[in-house]
Amino acid sequence: MCRFFLLCLFFMGVSLSVSISASAHEVRPGYIEINETSLDVFDIAWKQPVRDSVNQVAALGLRPVFPAHCVRLNASTMHRRPGALIEQFSLKCEGGLLGFAVGVEGLQKTITDIFVRLTLSDGKTSTLRLTAQSPIASFQGGGTGLVSYFLLGVEHLLFGFDHILFIIGLVFLVSGWRLLVWTISGFTLAHSVTLALSALGAITLSPLFVEAMIALSLIFIGWELSRPPERRSHLATIYPQSVALGFGLLHGFGFAGVIAAIGLPRDAALAALALFNVGLEVGQLLLIAILVGGLALLRPTPETRTNIIQAACLLIGSLGVYWFLERSFTLFNL
Repeated sequence: MCRFFLLCLFFMGVSLSVSISASAHEVRPGYIEINETSLDVFDIAWKQPVRDSVNQVAALGLRPVFPAHCVRLNASTMHRRPGALIEQFSLKCEGGLLGFAVGVEGLQKTITDIFVRLTLSDGKTSTLRLTAQSPIASFQGGGTGLVSYFLLGVEHLLFGFDHILFIIGLVFLVSGWRLLVWTISGFTLAHSVTLALSALGAITLSPLFVEAMIALSLIFIGWELSRPPERRSHLATIYPQSVALGFGLLHGFGFAGVIAAIGLPRDAALAALALFNVGLEVGQLLLIAILVGGLALLRPTPETRTNIIQAACLLIGSLGVYWFLERSFTLFNL
């Protein structure tokens, strides 16, 4: 049996170093909004993702880079919001920005994506997605770049560490293919509903509160995995789909935080939201396929499988405790 509470304090130290080097939400995207207010004059809003911790903010050290023919017209104004640092200023770019490259310095050292949306004075838009592999790109004319929302959904699931740990916990918690399908379906349904409601503005919750509750879901999964199957709660063993459904509602609000960071295109909001959600499901299926396929290939003995579950419960539970405490302290110290 996983000695959860006896080992939790030890693993919290390990969790601290893991959390610092790979924050659960470092994958949250940045956003550069560029609006042409008059001929070749552009208002810039640069939303840089930051990591909130107790009484301090850790920026990722990113800086937007514009073409050489762009000249600043005023000094920057800075605004602080939960999870983001917003810088606003104006540029004069003789000849415009179409056909020219923009980039983000330092992006190659992160796992963060940057969305760039250019809105011209005639209402036409052009969208770029900058990544660590491609930190510079050029505007090539019109288009909403909806495929970027699909790719962001896939990446956010595969690099959203708290979401990954929750799904891993569900896979280990559930016995049998049929029950696993129902459980994952419950998680999918729940987070799809709250993602849509939150992204479209029907329901809003504090991002810090949501993140703390997501960490609490990891503590619950870690606790259940720490117990022998015969001593687990009926909720976790007989009705795990209800666990996935309930906590999936919270994870949906977490996914919506990504959409809140970059917004939805005014002319194709529902399509972009649908593609983002499809991307989440593709990433989720890829993760489950890797987990289940890997276990099938390894063919672990009962003892080995027990050891794997013990390691999983320690990792999930200890990270859940650390993130819950960190996010709760941040929430109440705002």
